[in-house]
Amino acid sequence: MKNYSKAISLFEQALTLQEKLSPLNHHDLSNTYDIIGITYYNMKNYHNALSFYEKACTIREKYFSNEKSTLATIYNNIAVAYNAIDDHSNALSFCAKTVSIREKNPKEDESSLANIYKSMGLIYHSMQNYSKAIIYYQKAILIEEKILSSDDSSLETTYNNIAVASHCMEDKQNALIFHRKAFVIREKTPSPNDPAIASTCKNIASIYHSMKNYSEANIFYQKALAIQEKILSPNDSSLASTYINIASIHHSMKNYSDAVSFYHKALTILEQTDSPHNSSLGITYNNIAVASHCTEDKQNALIFYRKALVIQEKTLSPTDPEIASTCKSIASIYHSMKNYADTVAFYQKALTILEKTLSSNDATLGTTYNNIAVAYDCMDDKNNALLFYQKSLLIREKILTPHDLLSAPLYSSMASIYSSMNKKTDAVKFYEKSLEIQEASSSPNHSSLYVIHFNTARDYEDLGNYNAAIKHAERSLFHARSAFGSNDGKVQNFQNYIDILRKKL
Repeated sequence: MKNYSKAISLFEQALTLQEKLSPLNHHDLSNTYDIIGITYYNMKNYHNALSFYEKACTIREKYFSNEKSTLATIYNNIAVAYNAIDDHSNALSFCAKTVSIREKNPKEDESSLANIYKSMGLIYHSMQNYSKAIIYYQKAILIEEKILSSDDSSLETTYNNIAVASHCMEDKQNALIFHRKAFVIREKTPSPNDPAIASTCKNIASIYHSMKNYSEANIFYQKALAIQEKILSPNDSSLASTYINIASIHHSMKNYSDAVSFYHKALTILEQTDSPHNSSLGITYNNIAVASHCTEDKQNALIFYRKALVIQEKTLSPTDPEIASTCKSIASIYHSMKNYADTVAFYQKALTILEKTLSSNDATLGTTYNNIAVAYDCMDDKNNALLFYQKSLLIREKILTPHDLLSAPLYSSMASIYSSMNKKTDAVKFYEKSLEIQEASSSPNHSSLYVIHFNTARDYEDLGNYNAAIKHAERSLFHARSAFGSNDGKVQNFQNYIDILRKKL
């Protein structure tokens, strides 16, 4: 057992005796200061460590400046202690002093020079100066690759450091190269179930995932998982994290059934270890809901969206956009199940948040108004449908160009409602707006246009405007021929309808 306090007591007794000697034995005194500094460092008492290191340094610089190697070691100790208290400037200053000595005789102690380069790399890394960190890691590598065996753990550590710094710079290719170099060494370890191997596999998998190389990502996540399942307890949070990563990979590959399976494995752990209102639990519920929705498993999608919503409403602010997003997802599922009352209820919940957090002209707001209108229309609540279509239209007319194709379906929907309310003048007005946009399209949708022209013709007929009715009936006939061919039964029906209209003139 390392009894540092007892060691300090004994060293200080020795120090008291040494300081009373006349003349002073500066060499022994310096060594004692240094040893006390090291002991304080091991106790994580970095300020006291620095105090004794600096006393040792003062003596060495004054009386033994020719002992360069020892001086370099003391400078390095001071640098490491400064780094431990996040004083990066002083840490780098003493690292530089060490390097200036070691670089003059690089062959004398190449291992120490490599270590100081690595220390400087770590300091720059902690300062988020990743390019500088890599420069010094690379200096260390040049030495280590010459003096160490190809499977030395120090070499693996430096490769890993370069990989991490490269990843921080979004240099995924180099991150991958050096993670894989580290992995080759780690795979040679006597213990095939080393947690460090699992960690490296996850790092490699994460990079492949970010590069959308899902098959390679899955391979390395599975390698990590094989180790973790052997060495971790069944409810370890790291295991849950890996299950979630694998689920995410399967989701990205549109393999939704496997995604749901791995999310459930993670969920089994999270529900045991997390509080019922933990945000990570809510995210997992949401992920299961999304994957279930993708497999058309609407019931489970609904169950897990609602579980996610319960947590979101307890952990997030009442106007958080995530709550609005979940409410919209729930509404969308209810709509697909033709449960329009609940559709409207959840869109309205989302709307309460969106109206407080978005600008009045935001496209998301316009889309939500439109979705509510569609649901009301399906419930045959024409007045509310029209009200929300109008709200959506106000936004779209402000943010879209006059002939944007996105506006056409909205005009058609409003026209249809006006027609059903026997407001034929308003109906033809909005049908004309929709047609003006669609007819100007470089690739008109003939199947849609023949229907809208026909509806417009019928409303003009009801208004007694037979010339306008014939004009639209003829356009309907044209689009029907374009969509279905001249021999289709619909074409003959439209021709008959035009003949009837002409007789009314």
